[in-house]
Amino acid sequence: MKNLIKILLLEDDEILSQSIAVVLEDNGYIVDIVQNGEEALDYTYERRYDLYLFDVNVPLINGMDLLKSL
Repeated sequence: MKNLIKILLLEDDEILSQSIAVVLEDNGYIVDIVQNGEEALDYTYERRYDLYLFDVNVPLINGMDLLKSL
């Protein structure tokens, strides 16, 4: 069985996030999309991810501050 890589994508632009997710999923990755820093933090505590892709300018907690707190 192949190990599936799980990615958390933090992007508040819905069209862009969906486009990125489609490309990643077409290449065999599992992608969860969140639109703000607090939601990303919640997902991080509830699930395990192999890779984080964070936009910097997002609502509530920006991507850089979120990365520092993780």
